[in-house]
Amino acid sequence: MLSRRADYGVRAMLDVALQSPTNRLVVAEIAERQSIPAHFLAKIVPRLARAGLLQTSLGASGGVTLAVPADQITLLQIIEAIDGPLTLNLCSIDPIQCHQSKDCVLLDVWCNAQTKLNETLAQTRLVDLVAHQRRVASENKS
Repeated sequence: MLSRRADYGVRAMLDVALQSPTNRLVVAEIAERQSIPAHFLAKIVPRLARAGLLQTSLGASGGVTLAVPADQITLLQIIEAIDGPLTLNLCSIDPIQCHQSKDCVLLDVWCNAQTKLNETLAQTRLVDLVAHQRRVASENKS
């Protein structure tokens, strides 16, 4: 299961990407728009900044912005910045760690599922989510 931290991180990154790239956003305002506890988001933002996905600045004109364009940020990068490598189970990442891997009929299934999950998340860019969100918002106004 995707952690709540990772879910919040993805939602926060989407919120930032939906805003003008020149606007520095206040974390508390992002939290309010996304219904994320502000104290929780305040712990997530530094992880995203350390990963080079967000740029943060302090002071009266401080806030957060994307550190790189949204078309260069993937869902996999966001999730891994918060939770580390995404794993279905130990065998799907390192079959040698499992003493049953030689005879396990599930090993190929787990490894295949892990590969497909990582590929899907790596191919889904933040800019794709922004475009989808804008389409949904436009359709809901009609």
